[in-house]
Amino acid sequence: MVKRPLEVQSKLIDDSTWIITLSGNLFGSPQGYDLQNEIREKISGGTTRIVVDLATVDRIDSSGIGILMAMMWSASQAGGRFVLASIPPRVEKVLGIVMLLDHIDHAGSVQEALAKLEGAG
Repeated sequence: MVKRPLEVQSKLIDDSTWIITLSGNLFGSPQGYDLQNEIREKISGGTTRIVVDLATVDRIDSSGIGILMAMMWSASQAGGRFVLASIPPRVEKVLGIVMLLDHIDHAGSVQEALAKLEGAG
C-alpha cells in the first residue's frame, strides 16, 4: 500500500463558494485536521457553499470519514451546502459501507456538484 500524505488545493469561486481538491490518503493526520479547522474558519467567514473533490484520494479511514462528517455538519449548521464530488470507487465503497452517502450530498464531477449548489434555493 502506497502511503501518500494528504494534499489540499483550494479555489475560491466567489464570496461564498469554495472548491477543495484532495489527493493522497484522507486519514486522521495533522493535514486532515488542519483541513477540518480551515473549513470551519471559512464557514465562519461567510463561505456557505463547499465542494470537496475526492477524485485523487487513494484511501480513507474512519478518522477521514469523521473529518468529512464534521465538515458537512459545520456547513449545514451555518445554513450552507456541502457536496462531495468525483468519489473514486475504493473511497465510494467505504463511504457506502458506513452509509455516509445517504447523508452527504454527492455528485459525479465538480461541475455537477457546482450545479447542485446553484440549484439550491
